[in-house]
Amino acid sequence: MKKDSMNGLLLTLRNRNLSTPEFRKAAEKMSVLLLRKLKAVLNKDGVRSGEVSTVIILRAAVAMLPPMLHMFPGTSVGVLGLRRDEHTKRAHWYYEKLPPISKKSIIVILDPMLATGGSASAAVSRLILRGADPRNIYFVGVIAAPSGVVRLAQKIPESHIILSIIDEGLDHDAMIVPGLGDFGDRYFGNIPTRSKK
Repeated sequence: MKKDSMNGLLLTLRNRNLSTPEFRKAAEKMSVLLLRKLKAVLNKDGVRSGEVSTVIILRAAVAMLPPMLHMFPGTSVGVLGLRRDEHTKRAHWYYEKLPPISKKSIIVILDPMLATGGSASAAVSRLILRGADPRNIYFVGVIAAPSGVVRLAQKIPESHIILSIIDEGLDHDAMIVPGLGDFGDRYFGNIPTRSKK
């Protein structure tokens, strides 16, 4: 198996002993591969890359933005801030800054993890409220739980959901299993340090 293949990178990202710089490097490579898949889907749908607007869901999706800007240099970027309540598992809004949106807008939502699908579905609903056509919305993520895919596919075409893998499911904390831990914490280096014995 090639180290930089999607499966190889997935194994790397799942390694809980990976350093923050190594995780960032693997996350960037994975994003590039996923965005290549997106380009193929867009080409099949007759969409030119210059017509795409990007929306990131804070904060983990920040990791996917540099490759997106490199591969889609003309894209406008919107930012949505959603925070999941750890008790109710529901998404709550805290920030929104979007480019102009119309029915013709082609929008790509970036978010590495699609667990319950709550944040992604809320983002799609917000974009529709701002004038987007759900048939023109795409989602790119690294890992998903089956229930998250089912929920998001009720909002946008399932063929518009681009992922590296659909994992087994969710644990009691609504975290993807086996997953790869908290993507944002690992990318931003917010992991508690291990005590030395």
